[in-house]
Amino acid sequence: MGRLGIYFGPLGITVVESKLKRPFSDIHIPQSAISPAELSEEKVPEELRIATLLKNELIRSGVESKEVTLVLSGKDLIVRTFEMPILPQGELLTAVNFEAKKYLPFKIEELFSDCQWKLDKAAKKNLVLFVGIKKETLDRYLSILDEIGLKAKSIEYSAFSILRIAKLAGIKENGVIAVIDIDLIKNEEANFVVLENGFPLFSRDLTPISGTKEEAIGREESPNFKETKSNMFFEKLRAEILVSLNYYERKFVGKNIKKIFFIINPDYRQDLLESFKDIGVGIHFIDVHKYIGPGAAFSLAFIKAFSGSLSEVRTELKINLLSAKDRGARETSAALQPAPSLSLLLGAHLKVALACLLIGIGAFLFGKYRMLPLEKELTNTITIRPKVATVSPEASYEELNGLSSSYKEKINILNKLVKKRLHFTSLFNLMPRLVPDNMWLSNLTLKNTIEEDKIELTLEGLVYLNDSNKEIELVNDFISYLNRESFFQMNFKDINIVSLDRKDRGGKYMTSFVIVCRNYKL
Repeated sequence: MGRLGIYFGPLGITVVESKLKRPFSDIHIPQSAISPAELSEEKVPEELRIATLLKNELIRSGVESKEVTLVLSGKDLIVRTFEMPILPQGELLTAVNFEAKKYLPFKIEELFSDCQWKLDKAAKKNLVLFVGIKKETLDRYLSILDEIGLKAKSIEYSAFSILRIAKLAGIKENGVIAVIDIDLIKNEEANFVVLENGFPLFSRDLTPISGTKEEAIGREESPNFKETKSNMFFEKLRAEILVSLNYYERKFVGKNIKKIFFIINPDYRQDLLESFKDIGVGIHFIDVHKYIGPGAAFSLAFIKAFSGSLSEVRTELKINLLSAKDRGARETSAALQPAPSLSLLLGAHLKVALACLLIGIGAFLFGKYRMLPLEKELTNTITIRPKVATVSPEASYEELNGLSSSYKEKINILNKLVKKRLHFTSLFNLMPRLVPDNMWLSNLTLKNTIEEDKIELTLEGLVYLNDSNKEIELVNDFISYLNRESFFQMNFKDINIVSLDRKDRGGKYMTSFVIVCRNYKL
């Protein structure tokens, strides 16, 4: 049996059933069908109307799955990220709920919420991701599923569900990256998520660009005017994304984004690359058609529902609002249990106290008994310890540990001198094979600091194809060649373009570039 994902979005409801990580059947109910302009005299509750529509479509499409992942848009959820001091595990959850009150427009008691935290060793704090949903909103969605005989397996934020597509595409980036999903044809809710080693640092729903690209360009204007309209459209998109980037950089100082991965209609990739060519961050694209089918039309609502159905694809996120509701129900049930009488409590407490006292006395006496032969053996061991010129026979355990650490440090320095040096021969053998046609390297600089275990390789060069877009694309292809080469994978953790410029060389304009490869993170 397949897996089911249902996305309740601003433009309607989208259902996808997947089998073997591929879409098997799908349903889309537009918002106009859910909320018709004219209602009959007999007013039907919206939940019942939605349940009836969904049930009829599920039967018509032959969907067999009964367990479903419910994917919700940002308008239904509260998603916040904040820092907390390091506290004992038992106290942290209570502290998180107290801290979350600062960011909520209503009482936390009105929410079902779940959270996940990650230790930031550098800042010596816990980074907390908090997700909540109003109880009445969650109950509304669950009543719709109950009405049609479906059982919710998990409830997720759509921007986090879509990260499964990135995981399916093999995106395993260490460090800080951003994932942006956007539909330029429909005003579907777009998302901007920043991840650090898979954990969300920041998320924001992007404001939809009003009108489609085709509407922005126009159908009847002259070609030059159409091009101007198209540029205006992508400038507006660029401005919206830059707002998110600037807001993130102010909130997370020092955690710079090294790559942005876009989930976008392939027809607009070149336009987007042109708009973001000077942003200073590497732009990459996730080809979702490998998983939804090469002939399928691009639909962000479909992709979000499909991502929800991929519940077997695990990500770093553990948040599930359904488990938060179940936890709340258990706590309420426990609170309603009748309290035991005072006499029973006192009697039980006295018995427990006596038992604990006897166990403590017994453990103390037994420990002393077991320590006697150990103390005798320790004394004998010290007397027969062999004499070493550099070590005192009376040296304590801490002193011996200090000597051991000192020798290990000297061995590590020797190992670095022998093993950590980067040899030029392999590099010079590789470069002629990796550099593509129409590209020339003008300078190669290698810094190898053995004491700090840092390697930095700088590649400077030129590209000439008589087309700036193709030249930039060739530089990106060159980066991809370097990332795939085992020598660079083994020696460098970070390969980035730090400079792209157009230069005049003998009357011909070429693209000059500077690429820096490092084995450490800035």
